[in-house]
Amino acid sequence: MTEKEPYYGDLEKTTILNELFKVEGELRDENWREKFFENVADASFACSDPQIISGPDGFPYFVLNTPEPNKQFQCYVIKNMIPDFLLEQGFGVVINPEKGNPDWVFSYGDIVNYHLKNEFYTKSDNWDMQKSDEVIAKEEKVLVGQPSEYIIPVQTRAILRMFFESLQITDAKIALLNRPKGEEFSQQLVFNLTPDKFKDREHFNTVMAYVSWFLPKHYSYASMEESSLGENFILV
Repeated sequence: MTEKEPYYGDLEKTTILNELFKVEGELRDENWREKFFENVADASFACSDPQIISGPDGFPYFVLNTPEPNKQFQCYVIKNMIPDFLLEQGFGVVINPEKGNPDWVFSYGDIVNYHLKNEFYTKSDNWDMQKSDEVIAKEEKVLVGQPSEYIIPVQTRAILRMFFESLQITDAKIALLNRPKGEEFSQQLVFNLTPDKFKDREHFNTVMAYVSWFLPKHYSYASMEESSLGENFILV
């Protein structure tokens, strides 16, 4: 998959994950999740053949499996894979999918979050409530700008652009709204994708829901008429 130097993971963390994966799904509580996240990025994984599969959601996932005991394997380490190719090529990660129910699934947005924050999921109060269609009240004061690469990396913009172009959307634009929230601001990404640009409302809702796969889970995003923000919208 890559011509980079070989990966060297932490086999102790791999052993911890092996024990965690023996726990039945309904028993995987917050303590289980905490231990999982402490170990998964640095652990050693084996790859599958094929390396990339299409998930039930239609998106591409790089397949990682826990190594078989006493069997040589080519090592893959998630935290190294992210800058090497996952971020740029737009892959999520699925762990042990052969079980029928994978042990874990990371969306591309989770990969983006790790690239930005060194963690797969971030708790944040600085993002607005999720809405599909957005309207700014006349009396409402907002700051409008463009999301920096620390919110949407250059590689992620390219992946989003490819996604929209696959749907024959060549003029997708984005902006960043900041609303006063006490002494701070709440943020929201806004796209110029409105229902009138789609064959029907259901198609619009489906596409907007798919956008979430590309973004960190704590991000909020909505759609808005391009005329409402004018030149503040820039091409994705």
